[in-house]
Amino acid sequence: MNTSCVKPLHRNSFGEYQSGFVRTPNTSCCICQKPLYRRPHELKKVRHVACMEHRGLAQSVSGLTDKQKAALTLGRPKGTNHLEGIPKSESSNLKRSRSIAKWCEENPDKVAARSKKVRGENHYQWKGGASRLSRSIRLMTEHRKWSNQVVDRDGACMHCGSTENLEAHHVKLFSKILEDNNIQCREQARACFELWDTSNGLTLCTACHCNVHGQTYTPAEKRIRKAKAEYIAPSGSANPNWKGGPVTINCPQCGCDFLVKKSEVLKRKYCSRNCVNESQRRTLPQNAK
Repeated sequence: MNTSCVKPLHRNSFGEYQSGFVRTPNTSCCICQKPLYRRPHELKKVRHVACMEHRGLAQSVSGLTDKQKAALTLGRPKGTNHLEGIPKSESSNLKRSRSIAKWCEENPDKVAARSKKVRGENHYQWKGGASRLSRSIRLMTEHRKWSNQVVDRDGACMHCGSTENLEAHHVKLFSKILEDNNIQCREQARACFELWDTSNGLTLCTACHCNVHGQTYTPAEKRIRKAKAEYIAPSGSANPNWKGGPVTINCPQCGCDFLVKKSEVLKRKYCSRNCVNESQRRTLPQNAK
């Protein structure tokens, strides 16, 4: 008799008694020692066995595997967010941003220590300091915050009153501030008060901003159309997909030369359909009708 299975009687949904199989426990929960049954091939794969109630506790007690520790040491690669691609409501995004801003205000030391780990040579996009100093400073978080504060304060363009495509303009030129304060690196720029003074900022739209600096403003739509119109597709050997061009073949029927793609050399033999028909007519037997 097989003792691994027992046939108890139990009621089904209709209230009738019927027999069923119940597996004899072959293991137990590592936390509460509750008898459990697991398939033999499952026991070979898992590190611990736990009931539903103590599954989370058993995971924390067992700790991380070597593979998980190695993944944490290397860090999560960029673009592998498990929430990426899931649409989020505007209210949840606002709630998340407010909670993050509140935590940053309450823990300035942790924010500064965390930011130092990914600055300069520690950043994954570091290329040896190839960017210009002005460009590097404009990409700093402090510059973005200064620009947002200026735009939020004014709310519209101070020249034309437009509320679209707003930008923050330095009343005292950005390059002049760098020159007067002798700023040579990002750390010196971060410590310069004049550079982040909002009273030196003015909100302008993109068109007015270009006019102030003496530049010609071109809308984004026209820039895209102009770029497409000026683009000339490379032809011949300049094209990266160039494979040597067509091949010259002699037609065995009429004797003329014609061009064929390299991929059609073995498929095509005659220059036209008329030559194909003439060749087939000549090869047919005389009595064929």
